[in-house]
Amino acid sequence: MKKLFLTLIAVLAISIGTVNAQAVWGARVGLSKPTVSGNGGSIDGKFGVEAGPVLYYSLKGNFYINPSLMFSIKTFDFAEESLSMYYVDVPVYAGYNIPAGKVSFYAQAGPFVGFKLGESISSDMADESGLGAINAGLGAIFGVSVNRFKIEFGYQHGLMNILKEKIEGAKINLSSIFIGINYVF
Repeated sequence: MKKLFLTLIAVLAISIGTVNAQAVWGARVGLSKPTVSGNGGSIDGKFGVEAGPVLYYSLKGNFYINPSLMFSIKTFDFAEESLSMYYVDVPVYAGYNIPAGKVSFYAQAGPFVGFKLGESISSDMADESGLGAINAGLGAIFGVSVNRFKIEFGYQHGLMNILKEKIEGAKINLSSIFIGINYVF
């Protein structure tokens, strides 16, 4: 897992180092609401903070690539205990921008990989959640851009079974919706 994480960071750093005037940096802050779903249904989490740097790399026409490095907190309450997981999500989305006068609308989609940095459980019942350290899936974002600000709504659907111990027939996926504000430098 550490090799995969370091490889992704290295690829991101190399690609950032080779960009030219076609790229602009930004920062996003927002709220995300996680959901775990599995064979027994789904459980919605609490709204948590999501923040991090974003890069917009222009391609031909109105197309662009949008990699980012987002720190997020995913919290769930179960009866008398609470589970908070701390993630770094690395989405790499392809997008299309639609200019409309002084504003523009955009849509983007692509894969993401999430790395769990840690977790905390507010219970004496367990030392850890039993959930694995990596989540991956597909995401989509829709938004509007006004001057240097972007307001966006998105969804990430986890495709991996995040159970640490694989039990036949048992599967848990981690997904989230989010709303955020970006500022492009």
